[in-house]
Amino acid sequence: MARRLRLGSGIDVLNAWTDAAREADVKAVADALFAIVERSVYRDYPVIDDSTVARELVVVVRDDLAVRVRLDDVEKFGIVFVGTPAAALELRKKRAAGSPAGAG
Repeated sequence: MARRLRLGSGIDVLNAWTDAAREADVKAVADALFAIVERSVYRDYPVIDDSTVARELVVVVRDDLAVRVRLDDVEKFGIVFVGTPAAALELRKKRAAGSPAGAG
């Protein structure tokens, strides 16, 4: 059985987003994060691997909601962004160009 991943960073990103989010959206993101922890995310959600930013992927929670995470190592991941899928994918262009990530 595969070991679970654990959240290593990005709780501040999640908390900042949660402050203004609807309860249903918070639950949906929590479910997606649990799927990452359990390593079932590829089975349960559409996932976009981003080759322009090493070790980052976008989990599409719903049509209007996504979580961008960074795989720190085989045991840890970090939350980079929570917001719309379009914004999560736009972030890759900025990150690839050297701009910092943010929440939105």
